[in-house]
Amino acid sequence: MTTTQQITFPVYGMNCASCASKLSAAFNTLDGIEANVNITLEKASLDVNKSLLNAPLAPQIMTILEQKGYQTDHQQVIFEAEWSCSSCVESTVTALKKHPLVVDVKANFATQTLYIETLASFVNDTFISELVDLSPYPLTQKKALNSQQQQLAKQQKEDKKQLHEKLGLAIALLLSLPFWLAMVSMLFNDAPLLSPWLEFALATPLQFIVGARFYKGAWRSIKGRSANMDVLVVLGTSAAYFFSLYMILTGHAGHLYFESSSLVIVLIRLGKFLEFQAKQASSKAVSALSKLQAVDALVKKGKEFKRVLIDQVQVNDLIQIAAGDKVPVDGIILEGSSYIDESLLTGESKPILKQVKDTAFAGTINGDGVLLMKSTAVKEQTKLYQIIQLVESAQMSKAPILQLVDRISAIFVPIVLAIALVTFSAWWLYNGDFEQALIHSVAVLVIACPCALGLATPTAMVVGTGLAAQKGILIKDINTLQLAHKLTHIAFDKTGTLTKGQVSLNNITAFDKDFLPLLLGLQQASKHPIAKAVSAHCQTLDVQAMDVSDIRSIHGEGIQGHFNNQVVIAGNAKILARFDIDLIQQLAIHGVKPDSTDNIIYVCYQQYLIGYFTIEDQVRAESQQAISDLHELGLATTLISGDKENVVQSMSKKLGIKSYFAEQTPEQKLQQLSTLQQQSLVAMVGDGVNDAPALAKADVSIAMGGGSDVAKQTASMTLMRDDPRLIAVAIKISRSTWSTIRQNLFWAFIFNSLAIPAAAFGYLNPTLAAIAMTASSLTVLSNSLLLKRIKIDIDK
Repeated sequence: MTTTQQITFPVYGMNCASCASKLSAAFNTLDGIEANVNITLEKASLDVNKSLLNAPLAPQIMTILEQKGYQTDHQQVIFEAEWSCSSCVESTVTALKKHPLVVDVKANFATQTLYIETLASFVNDTFISELVDLSPYPLTQKKALNSQQQQLAKQQKEDKKQLHEKLGLAIALLLSLPFWLAMVSMLFNDAPLLSPWLEFALATPLQFIVGARFYKGAWRSIKGRSANMDVLVVLGTSAAYFFSLYMILTGHAGHLYFESSSLVIVLIRLGKFLEFQAKQASSKAVSALSKLQAVDALVKKGKEFKRVLIDQVQVNDLIQIAAGDKVPVDGIILEGSSYIDESLLTGESKPILKQVKDTAFAGTINGDGVLLMKSTAVKEQTKLYQIIQLVESAQMSKAPILQLVDRISAIFVPIVLAIALVTFSAWWLYNGDFEQALIHSVAVLVIACPCALGLATPTAMVVGTGLAAQKGILIKDINTLQLAHKLTHIAFDKTGTLTKGQVSLNNITAFDKDFLPLLLGLQQASKHPIAKAVSAHCQTLDVQAMDVSDIRSIHGEGIQGHFNNQVVIAGNAKILARFDIDLIQQLAIHGVKPDSTDNIIYVCYQQYLIGYFTIEDQVRAESQQAISDLHELGLATTLISGDKENVVQSMSKKLGIKSYFAEQTPEQKLQQLSTLQQQSLVAMVGDGVNDAPALAKADVSIAMGGGSDVAKQTASMTLMRDDPRLIAVAIKISRSTWSTIRQNLFWAFIFNSLAIPAAAFGYLNPTLAAIAMTASSLTVLSNSLLLKRIKIDIDK
């Protein structure tokens, strides 16, 4: 980077030349800055001597502007990163924060994404290349998230990487098979099963091709002035490999350690593969959200409507939306009316009537009407895209918990190196035997190689997640296991989570034997969700429909028809008023008090009320038990729903949930969850797109198996069948699994603490060190397998 640079940026809010003069003086107080602020152009120009800066410049600029009450344009630059561990993320963020023009840096390890906040005018090719050069790990700039081509390219890249990971693991397992067989044979026969040169031929590709990623990771870690587990792997396996090669080339008789180096690489590679799988699963949420966007739209061009790609739709375009189609962009309805399913965005279980002047949102589903809409927001301005941004932002704010192995590695690696050097020097000085000194120091490195340490987490995770899968629970990553056992609060969405997300008929009251036959005849031609519920209910009772004719729906009120030349109507109080039917009087005739709820459907024939029913989202049979199980585990519960106040209040009371929030938008759900997190460790349970931001923000996110793909991709835990009782089961399994992980890590560290001194004092040669290392790995593996013995049953 050059020493001097001129930067220019707009300044908004100045009213006079004095404002510009004072702002210029404020900038000049910064070391290495010569500033000139122009009131006419509303711009500030700074000549920057980077060598004189005592702190990053951009944050200082922002502080001065905020203090003076002025504004400028911000911009976020997004990069795709290549990280292998949490310490890689930390070193990248630390390095990039040193760039003088960076305001802030945030990272998301799960999605391998880096967010750089700066001033818009600072962003150019030079700035981008400087950031890439500063980073100790490879960075690739990302473009707009809603680009269909970019999403396809990203998916292809991820699929290719997944294939590469699978092939690498398969090759590693195949090449290591002879070593496994040789180790087993040594239990019964002292003679080696493999020749030295065959061992060399098998170990070399394992060491330098399969293990190449560890060498790269170690080098990057050292460049970043840190030490992660890759450094430990490279040290231990390289010591065993090159010492064995030295033994072959010098013709020394004795045991070789190729199997030690090879099997360590294979086992650690298996752990890395499991981490990759979990990380890839969690990164698909944004892609799943993007797929909700319509591919094209029917846009008016001249006198005709033509189908164009969604990226070509502009603000103020006239768009026609056919029945059953996705709404392509946000817009105002100019003609027509229809029920639109907004449940993915709002959580409202019933379709919403949209008429002229109402707003329709991208990604929602049009019902049975044809609409003409004028677009008001396209591409990144749509509400759907805002939810995408909320998901990314929430994921980003949930910084990954540092792996215990990586934290200790930063201290452990230098200590091991020091012990190995001291061991070599001490033995050489003690007896002058170079080879013996080398053997003892290699033993230290071999025994220090973190095979058991590397297996401690993935083996327990495999067994724990496998047990969960048998119960119908998909747990995606180690962070979930680490946090789930400490949860204190569970927040629930309502529709599709504690309920079935299907309208049903309840509290049916009939004053006439023809109530249901007339209702069925009136509704049988309709595609409305209430009509479907009526048909389903009548089918179970074998009700035959009466021949109702001249059927016509009245949007927002109900439906009307004729039977025996008499009017039949069904709907809310509005449609009764339309036909001059006094609802209060009709209810009084039957001794019924009026109810203020808007979920009642009244049915009238010949101007008389013949019956009514309520429409409700069906509560899952397991929901009450699920809430009770969570309370028994000591967890608090809260209901956060987009549905109406009276519906949510009734549901909370029925299920025993003391705290609830109704009529919540995705943004409000996110805010409520953030408030809960100030005092508790919170899990969010949901099923829709409207839940995705809250799911991403939650400490632990749980999606219903029958929910939207977006919810399932965003969540860190998925219930593969729609039974909320599985939440308590998942928490119990997580508690047991995390307990096992901690036990494994304890034994692995104890092993290293005791074995390293033994190797340094000559009580363990490399052969015994390799055997001891294998024994420690088997101990960890056996302890993990004990997880299978826990019994958890939800059938009561």
